[in-house]
Amino acid sequence: VNGKAWPYMAVRRRKYRFRIINASNARFFKFFFTNGLEIVHVASDSAYLEEPVTANETLVAPSEIADVVVDFSKSKSDHAILANDAAYPYPTGDPVNEANGKVMKFIIEKDPEADAFRIPETLIKYPAADLSAASRTRYIVMYEYTTDAGEPTHLYLNGKPFDDPATETPREGSTEVWNVINLTEDNHPLHIHLGLFKVVDQTELVDPEEGFKGCMMKLNDAEKCHVGKYARGQKLGVRPHEKGWKNVYKMTPGYVTTIVVRFSFIHSNSSYPFDATAEPGYVYHCHILDHEDNVMMRPLKIMK
Repeated sequence: VNGKAWPYMAVRRRKYRFRIINASNARFFKFFFTNGLEIVHVASDSAYLEEPVTANETLVAPSEIADVVVDFSKSKSDHAILANDAAYPYPTGDPVNEANGKVMKFIIEKDPEADAFRIPETLIKYPAADLSAASRTRYIVMYEYTTDAGEPTHLYLNGKPFDDPATETPREGSTEVWNVINLTEDNHPLHIHLGLFKVVDQTELVDPEEGFKGCMMKLNDAEKCHVGKYARGQKLGVRPHEKGWKNVYKMTPGYVTTIVVRFSFIHSNSSYPFDATAEPGYVYHCHILDHEDNVMMRPLKIMK
């Protein structure tokens, strides 16, 4: 935490606001307090929520930001451990142990104090994400390639290396719908440079190994491989604290995640005050560093 292993922080019995960024290479964190303190979300990544959301735990992927408030006056003990309960690799890897299950300790002063700070009941309401205004719908497919022995070698987005010409060329000021198909076994935090997005839902792929994945590995075309025939399983709802505008989101393995991407300022829908079409352009990628270094990254070219 901020360059220190298992640090501690002395706090008073009042509210504190923390802006938590997961800057780890690949580890997901499912944060919770061992003494039951609640976490109040007020913002996520680079945008506020419309209203505060209270939770007992929160899952934060690499590069995701959770902007939260913790009220230490509600603690019945004089200390609180911020702990982690996310498997590594996430979601099907090894469970946490004594070394990585504890993140940091808060030592809470015994004496109560007056706290005039109040969390507003409403925060910021940005213009809505309008699916009907989308100028284009795209499929973004996540692949992992292995040796004959099953050892992973590299990962691609849309079956293409980073050096191939950009195929995602949205117009500045436009709205697009991206259907992100995760054909790997890992959860990938997708990060889109410049664009902000809202998550609509996640739909499970039914029996993807029975034809769909093989077809995709061969044709690399979701429509020709009849993705609708397979994307008919259970739906995962968006957690209340993740319903705002995001620039990173966790792409569940074996699911199609639908997002609405806006390539302009979300506050006003106005254009950027700089030339977003200038070279060298932007990128979108998985934010697990080991994956983006193994080419799970593609260029993003903004057009006028």
